[in-house]
Amino acid sequence: MTRVLQFFLSALPKPLGYQVQLDPLSNLFSDTELCVKCGLCLPHCPTYGKTLDENESPRGRLSLIQAWAAGQLEASPKLLGHVDNCLLCRSCESACPANVPYGRLVDNFRAATADTLVKPLSARVKTAAVGRMLQSPKLQRWSGPVRGVLTKTGLMQATGFADLAAGLPAPFEHVRWQGFHPAPGEERAKVALFLGCTAELADAETVTAAIRLLTRLGVGVTVPPGQGCCGGMALHNGDDEVFAKMQRNNQGVFNASAVDAILTLASGCGAVLKEYEAQTFTGKIKDISCFLVGHAWPENVSLEPLQAKILVHSPCSLKNVLKSDRHPQALLRRIPNLQVELLTNAPNCCGAAGTYFLDHPDMAHALREDILQNIAASLPDFVATSNVGCAMHLRAGLKQRGMGHVQVLHPLVLLERQLRTA
Repeated sequence: MTRVLQFFLSALPKPLGYQVQLDPLSNLFSDTELCVKCGLCLPHCPTYGKTLDENESPRGRLSLIQAWAAGQLEASPKLLGHVDNCLLCRSCESACPANVPYGRLVDNFRAATADTLVKPLSARVKTAAVGRMLQSPKLQRWSGPVRGVLTKTGLMQATGFADLAAGLPAPFEHVRWQGFHPAPGEERAKVALFLGCTAELADAETVTAAIRLLTRLGVGVTVPPGQGCCGGMALHNGDDEVFAKMQRNNQGVFNASAVDAILTLASGCGAVLKEYEAQTFTGKIKDISCFLVGHAWPENVSLEPLQAKILVHSPCSLKNVLKSDRHPQALLRRIPNLQVELLTNAPNCCGAAGTYFLDHPDMAHALREDILQNIAASLPDFVATSNVGCAMHLRAGLKQRGMGHVQVLHPLVLLERQLRTA
């Protein structure tokens, strides 16, 4: 019934009240007219679910952008605030019968109004500090000692970084990643691995586990030096110039024609890379779980049984952009005796959303709390998520609840642990 309704709604003309003639110079926003204001997106929008405010819904934000592009509304702080409150989880796109490119429209709007929106000073300082650290491997290597000093002196709480610090995993020693890692036997495939900017600081065990697991499964892995941030934070914060620079860098570093796939470990990065401009590059992008599900495992590879319970969290980017949310659970079910359950009653977004949890902590914590309640009711040993930002956000929340014993990790980490044991 829902699909039939969606079909007829997509064919309906737009309500007369919304047929706005855009300025020819505003062609970046002409696709706002695709929205028929049917409201099928409303139940899927995290901010609308919390506020029940139409201005905090997808169709409400599109109406605001549409009116601004037509010169009917000014870019007031209130208008900019409503659009800035969006998490860009893109759940609305999955529900939209008219295929409105909501994410692209919001990114374009934020870029066009970047000089107008003034965020609170504390949010700007925190976002700039995090961005600077993620661009500098040297700063990341010093983050551990600095974090210790700030925590002991109480400055971590005073500076507003306590939640971020609590979400970081324990330091993980690793060998050099860059270069080529050959398969020990027959090479069944060859891939390139995208690290992103958080690998050294927040995802080192995942990167190491991925290389070990892939090579054991007969996959040669190359980790190109010179790769950098995917540009997601810059893109979603309206800095299109910095994003374009990062995009050119990564497209130039990876030789897409020389590998079967370019694998991403963080679904947030994968979602951004998947929508780069170069088709030869984007056509090779795959989430690592998606690749491993489709890869033929050698017959002599086995996983050690594990008597434990794991809850699988599906990041918005994995579900709504990469369309690969079924793959992590399929991989984890390869582990004998492991009880795999899904966080099916969780809301559409955990609230991390890049730097959203720094800019909008109240909404981010409210959304996370819904998920934490589900985790607490289920009493798992592990929580698996395929995005490093979600992992940090959930890990911090569990620690604050006194549930730090629940390990939050990437599905690949647990697979590699059981493979190594076997």
